[in-house]
Amino acid sequence: MRGSALDFDGAGQYARTAGPVVDTTKDCTVSAWASLDALPGDYATAVSQDGRRTENPFYLPYGQGAFAFSTPGGRRARLEITPETGKWYRLVGVRRGDRITLYVDGKPAATTEAGPADVSTGPLSVGRAGYAGAGADFWSGSVDQVAVYDRALSDDEVSALNTRQKP
Repeated sequence: MRGSALDFDGAGQYARTAGPVVDTTKDCTVSAWASLDALPGDYATAVSQDGRRTENPFYLPYGQGAFAFSTPGGRRARLEITPETGKWYRLVGVRRGDRITLYVDGKPAATTEAGPADVSTGPLSVGRAGYAGAGADFWSGSVDQVAVYDRALSDDEVSALNTRQKP
């Protein structure tokens, strides 16, 4: 831990809640400050919510050259970027109806069709994704100020998140 941020080594460390924190069949928003110590070979996930299927109902990962907000079926709102290691990025994923939007540093970065609104039966995880019942895509770096909302935040509300205290 550094300040209030959680530090992860990319080799199996993560934190999680006792159970689901949001109804993933409805509109929702997930937000976090994230910083990578090293770029992953494949994917690394800052925040995800475990589900009862092979894939999670949502992920906020970096991988294959892009930050993303991902939903089942390979649906990803992606921003192609090579992030600076050690730099903080505000990542926000918004599910609004059948669309998902990724925001980076308070600005809309990408919108696409959402995957199925699967029921989440598992915990919110920080520092990893879940895949086929196991941990995967472990984060190498820090994650701070994770927040989940049971509604789709507006563009203005997401922008306001970025003006709050940075890690």
